[in-house]
Amino acid sequence: MAGIVVHDHSMQFHKQGQSPVNFEAANQDLRGAQFQYFGFISSFGSWIIMQFNIQGDTIIYKYFAGQTRTDYDALWNASGEYTGASDIFVTFDQIGASL
Repeated sequence: MAGIVVHDHSMQFHKQGQSPVNFEAANQDLRGAQFQYFGFISSFGSWIIMQFNIQGDTIIYKYFAGQTRTDYDALWNASGEYTGASDIFVTFDQIGASL
């Protein structure tokens, strides 16, 4: 499979009844044959990391989210590579409590 190409460089998350939060692309790690990671940060400091779990011709999207930039930065090294665990990701509908 060729590398993933990101055409939309922003993401919007909206909790029901609350204002939307806009996220801008911040990091991407395309090194892995199975897992690839894309990080997004809001102007408020909250963040989402999207994991692509590539299984043959199928990509399973999972997410990890948090509220502080310090926590986000601890998951990426100086080269912009994701250094956190691969088993901490959940489906998108489960990240609302983290933001």
